[in-house]
Amino acid sequence: MNKRLYKNKKLANFPRQSGFTLLEVMISLSIITAMVIIFAGTLHSSAQSGRLNGQYAQATSLCQHKVDQLRAIGFGRLNYTEMKNAGIIDSTPATSPYTFMVTDEVGTYLPAASTSIQVAAINTTVTQVTITISWKKVLFENKISSVTLTALICNTE
Repeated sequence: MNKRLYKNKKLANFPRQSGFTLLEVMISLSIITAMVIIFAGTLHSSAQSGRLNGQYAQATSLCQHKVDQLRAIGFGRLNYTEMKNAGIIDSTPATSPYTFMVTDEVGTYLPAASTSIQVAAINTTVTQVTITISWKKVLFENKISSVTLTALICNTE
């Protein structure tokens, strides 16, 4: 019996082991869980924002491409026949504003897209062209985005 008492006293003299209490572990886990929930919530909005930025970049690039094509055919050829033969506009409509949905396959890049090219002579040496692309941000919502680019094409002859 004496031996047993000695052992218990010996155990009582050991220094306390350092470590985390259950309360500290639970607080840490709750903080980590809150951070994961916040991060997961921003993931969806950042993916949607990235997709929308990509759509704006694509639409802007298509508008700039159209301006480059119109400048390439030149001031004197900014009419329906010449633009259609050059593959810049669709075959319909035959009057301004023209479209380029089929020629550039815009529907494959942007959801529910519509396009237009407005050609207006300002005077005998300058023509203004306005290219507009509109699309739905999300296919099943009614939120519409659009990009418009206006350029002046001058007679350099």
